[in-house]
Amino acid sequence: MDVELFLRDRTAFIKHYYDEAIAPFSETMQKVTDGVPPFVPPPFDPDTMSGEPAFLEEWERAHTGFQVVGQTCVSMLSESLKIFFVTHEKNAGLDFEKLWGSKIFSKGFIRGYQTSFARIGVDWSKCPADFSILEQVVLARNASQHATSVTSTRVNHDVGTLSKHPSPLFVSSYEMNLLASRGGSWMVPPAVYVTRDALHQAAGEIEKLAEWMSTINFRALLKAQKATP
Repeated sequence: MDVELFLRDRTAFIKHYYDEAIAPFSETMQKVTDGVPPFVPPPFDPDTMSGEPAFLEEWERAHTGFQVVGQTCVSMLSESLKIFFVTHEKNAGLDFEKLWGSKIFSKGFIRGYQTSFARIGVDWSKCPADFSILEQVVLARNASQHATSVTSTRVNHDVGTLSKHPSPLFVSSYEMNLLASRGGSWMVPPAVYVTRDALHQAAGEIEKLAEWMSTINFRALLKAQKATP
């Protein structure tokens, strides 16, 4: 099985889905900002109008949709990464939990698979993929799938994530500018915000991993391990 090929099919679809799904929300936000039909602001009347911008509710709803699409795509990337590791495990005829117990994955599936494959001879120091970004994909997925409040659709990075990744990949430019203005300290956890560039960067790191692992002869590694006294 060409695992890399199927992985790339997945990442290509996710990137395409992002562009298609984000379009109507981006269009609505831009139309509200520009004040074009059907979002032309009415003439200002101080007696009947509040101080909030016209069509604020419509803009906020579209903005939420924009964020949810990004979070959905990150979740899809995370699951693609996980099934990629699982497939290599199965193709090699291995069952890491059976070999070393379920605790091997107690610190997450990325750490678990790194440790497991290292035990059969995979040298991760030669891997070109940025595991810091791969980890952020999973952490962003976890945050988006485990809401903490029924009163808001906003999904924030948690404190643990920010301690490991103080300048997270999945954050808006607005909140990154706030971080810079505050001397590099988060007063309020930023939202999980997936831009097109960030999504493509994350997908690119997963593709690097897939390409590199496609060069590994797992059967040869296992044979060498068995031959070692």
